[in-house]
Order: sequence, then C-alpha cells, then structure tokens
Amino acid sequence: MKAISVLPPLRGVWKAVNTPGDRIPSHGTHEFGQTFAYDFVRFKSLKHKGSFHTRSHFSYLMAQVKVSDCHGWGASIYSPIDGVVREVVNSVKERERLHLVSDLGLAIYNGLFYSFEKDEIHKIGGNYLIIEGSECCAWIAHAKTGSISPQVGDIVKAGEVVAKLGHSGNSTAPHLHFQLMERVDIRTAKGVPCCFTDYEVLSDGNWCSVTNGIPTSDQTIRYND
Repeated sequence: MKAISVLPPLRGVWKAVNTPGDRIPSHGTHEFGQTFAYDFVRFKSLKHKGSFHTRSHFSYLMAQVKVSDCHGWGASIYSPIDGVVREVVNSVKERERLHLVSDLGLAIYNGLFYSFEKDEIHKIGGNYLIIEGSECCAWIAHAKTGSISPQVGDIVKAGEVVAKLGHSGNSTAPHLHFQLMERVDIRTAKGVPCCFTDYEVLSDGNWCSVTNGIPTSDQTIRYND
C-alpha cells in the first residue's frame, strides 16, 4: 500500500520515538489501526534524546516532575489533512505529575482491562479527535484537557490548529500519538501508511530537506511552515 503524504502535525523540532520508519507495526500491534502510527516527543537536546523535561533525573524518579515542566506540553497540534471532525473526546483529566512506574502501570492496566463493549477508547487515547478526509482518517491522541477546538461535524483544513499536546490516556510523557487509518471506527480500523510532505532532518549539524519522508527514531526533525 502506498503511503499517503500529509502535513506534519507539529511545528518546530521533534523526535519520533515510535515510528514505522523503524518497525512495522510501530507500536507492536495492529489493533486500533496503529500499524503505521507515530509518537512524537520534544527533547531538550537536538543531537541526543536527553531529557523531555526541565527537572533532574532524581526529580523524575521521585514523581516531582509536573506536566508543565515538559518541553512539549501545550504545544499546538495541527490537522494533517482537510476533513470533517467525526469524534471528539475533550474532558479526560491529565495526570499533573509524571512517574515512570505509575504511568507504565496505568498503561499496562488499561491494556489488560480495556473493554470494547464499554467504548472506553479514551482510556487508551485520552483526549482525542478523529478527522475524516477524502483518502483516510487521522487520529490525534493524548491531547491536553479541554484543548481540542473543533467540534463534531466541523470542517478543518490541513495546517489548522486543532488541539494542544498533553498527557492523557496511555501516556508516559506528554507526547502526540498520530496515525492514519482507513475508517472512522478505531475499533475496527486498519492502519494506513503515512509520510510527511516536507520537513528537515538534522545531519552533521546541518538541516537537510526531506520530501514525502518517514522519520526514524534516530533523527531530529524540524518543520516550520
């Protein structure tokens, strides 16, 4: 299946920590249309992952890091496609502090006890929206509480701000989970390959242009419209 080229959903400098450029399925499962999904995180360092927050490693281990201490939290998320908003969940409460053990524990618990019958997609995706375009649907997940601006039925354009990056649902750090899929119903959706129209990759201290590329986890990427 040919990859669909869309606008990057973030601006500035980011890393894709889970990406189909490294493995397929990128998240270890085909469920929820995640075959070709991305996770984007903003780190302090350009050349290395470094830290995703401003506090010390000890503070992180002691659960003293707040979401507001994280570099990417609150960043604008942009629609990658033109389309109609089909689903919105906007009221899932974020965890105010980060802790690796408790956040991983919650993710494992949700994975084990998720219920299709109870329609508990928000326990996995947190605050999310689904946009239906002409070729595919886009799922944007883990948004900041109350930050999703369009409502169900609204028409959005590619490049339009639709939400803010957050720490809701199955999240071990504020990040964006982004994927394309072939239908609105995420419970039965199949993933669609995705590449990005244009962005830059940091290579030997220089920014190099890429067109219709798939970022890998060893790359620092930048997009500014």
